[in-house]
Amino acid sequence: MRFLFLISTLLAVALNASHISWYGNFDKAHQAAIKENKKLMVLLIKKDCKPCQYSIKTTFLNQPYIKDINDNYISVIVTKNQKESYPIEMLYTFEYPTLFFLDNRELFVCEPLIREVTPERLKNHLKLCR
Repeated sequence: MRFLFLISTLLAVALNASHISWYGNFDKAHQAAIKENKKLMVLLIKKDCKPCQYSIKTTFLNQPYIKDINDNYISVIVTKNQKESYPIEMLYTFEYPTLFFLDNRELFVCEPLIREVTPERLKNHLKLCR
């Protein structure tokens, strides 16, 4: 009985969790941004990057700004050296994670957030990127 209660509680929490709706392909995300007339938010990470994993878990899950991001941005997560193409010459960095903000013509809306992509920094940065 306790197990059933625990499972139903975890399921309810998971269903109510707010999260970013990520694209895994830059080209598809760009087409969606054009179609929906939204900006692009591009998170560039690399494999086996603990700060990247930490940012994804803390900054992009269950935060008050998630709805605003989903309403106004098409979000795409790109892994360094991934097989699918992305504008590497434009979204170039030695620091991970890096969060870029682009309009639907792929022009920068504001400066990227580099390294410490934390909830507080993103919340403040979103105000600058409007």
